[in-house]
Amino acid sequence: MASLKILFLLLLYLLICPAVPADSSYTVKLGTKVAWPPYHLDLKSGAAGIAVEALDCVMARIKQPYEINKLPWSRAQALTKSGALDGFFSASQSDKRDRYAQLSSVFIPQIRKFYFLKKHFPAQLQLYSMDYIKESFTVGARFSSNAMNYLKINNYNIGAEHLSETVLMRMLDAGRMDAVLENSLVFALMVKNQNRSMDEYLSVEVGKKNMGVYFSKIFLEQHPNFITLFNANIPPCSLIK
Repeated sequence: MASLKILFLLLLYLLICPAVPADSSYTVKLGTKVAWPPYHLDLKSGAAGIAVEALDCVMARIKQPYEINKLPWSRAQALTKSGALDGFFSASQSDKRDRYAQLSSVFIPQIRKFYFLKKHFPAQLQLYSMDYIKESFTVGARFSSNAMNYLKINNYNIGAEHLSETVLMRMLDAGRMDAVLENSLVFALMVKNQNRSMDEYLSVEVGKKNMGVYFSKIFLEQHPNFITLFNANIPPCSLIK
């Protein structure tokens, strides 16, 4: 129901807000994760999800044709770096990505949290500072994700990493790591889909890391006005309120 409401609001914005044309002679080629619900859904008919709907709102406003390529996340980034793709999303800022691409204004919300199983770690929430977690626990995140990059550059003790969030949850259950770092919306939906309860978990917020689209510097050199136009049309489509 929430995604339907968001889609309705995006369509309403398109009706009431005038569009500004971009370079309609060129189709922008973007890469996404194959699936990362609720942001990205893997459908036979194509790509969907709340992040795709928000992007579509911006592209419709500037009348910009585009295509979405569903790929392993590391490949979407590598192809953007090489210039085979024009960009990738949904992505949060990192210095590594900044070297070969430019992040748009952010318009896709994200809160990252560490999740512990309460049956293994029943201590009170206030005891779990970032320093305490770093010194006392093994942690994990998705392979090639910015969350994993955060853990590595901040010298956390990595217990596991995997391409699949579902596999990471099984690793957490099996004790392969003490906590997993994940997007709060993604984790809550995974728990719901497995008929489990968030009451099983202790969550410790790391912070907001909102997302946008990374456009390759190669693409932006060829289309120097694109990102200014794209960013100017984000506000009516933004999911960050």
